[in-house]
Amino acid sequence: MMSNSPQMDNALAGQGLRVTPADSVTSPAWTIVPSADMVVTSTDKDVKLDAEALDQYEEFTADLHAVLQKYDAAMREMTVRFEILDRDLSLRGNRNPIHHIESRIKSPMSIYEKLLRYGKEPTIANIEEYLMDVAGVRVICSYIKDVKSLMGLLRQQDDLEIVRIKNYIENPKPNGYRSLHAIVRIPVYFMDSKQMIPVEVQIRTIAMDYWASLEHELKYKAIAETKGIDVAQELKEIGAVIEDIEGRMQVLANALDKGPKKKKKKKAKDKH
Repeated sequence: MMSNSPQMDNALAGQGLRVTPADSVTSPAWTIVPSADMVVTSTDKDVKLDAEALDQYEEFTADLHAVLQKYDAAMREMTVRFEILDRDLSLRGNRNPIHHIESRIKSPMSIYEKLLRYGKEPTIANIEEYLMDVAGVRVICSYIKDVKSLMGLLRQQDDLEIVRIKNYIENPKPNGYRSLHAIVRIPVYFMDSKQMIPVEVQIRTIAMDYWASLEHELKYKAIAETKGIDVAQELKEIGAVIEDIEGRMQVLANALDKGPKKKKKKKAKDKH
């Protein structure tokens, strides 16, 4: 995602990129699974390239389709992994821990921009070496315990390579953001090879997702619309409230899982 800072604008200008207006570029859309065949196109980007940058961009994207197909396959494989876990846990625990799953592939422009931001030449080789979040899967759970359990089950799958995990639940971001993030390499089998393709995995509760969605929207509102309100502090405090609510909901969920206590039948005393 492009920054709105002057430094970023200057850096992109040096690469022949002009963004108009600076705050109009948003992250790629996430599509709710299982409608994986639906193509979601973001139309709110207004990115202009000069002639030299346009030639570079067109050259970069010429062979990009085949590469993105690999990431799409990895994204689908990872989605299926979570669907299988959800069904298995449903059979064992009589409920589905996953509320829904979302997925997305970064757009060519987002990939191009991120490589430039990293100071890397926009090439296919650099995508595979430096970008770990081209494919993304987001898992939305009902309870905080489900979030942690799913990450634990994912780590037990010995054919997956866990590159890194960022625990923003135990260590929230300064703005109050809480979620579990992981970069996972998943095996994808093609006609003549097996490749380990990275996928960014995010696991969060419904409440966390609600907060993150609104925070993302509010972040791009004009300052004039929030005069008299410390938005950053307000969001942080709301995040703390949500954390407290999640804990209380988990207590209720644990109680329901245990079920009502069965009364022990009193043994009849033998009459002599």
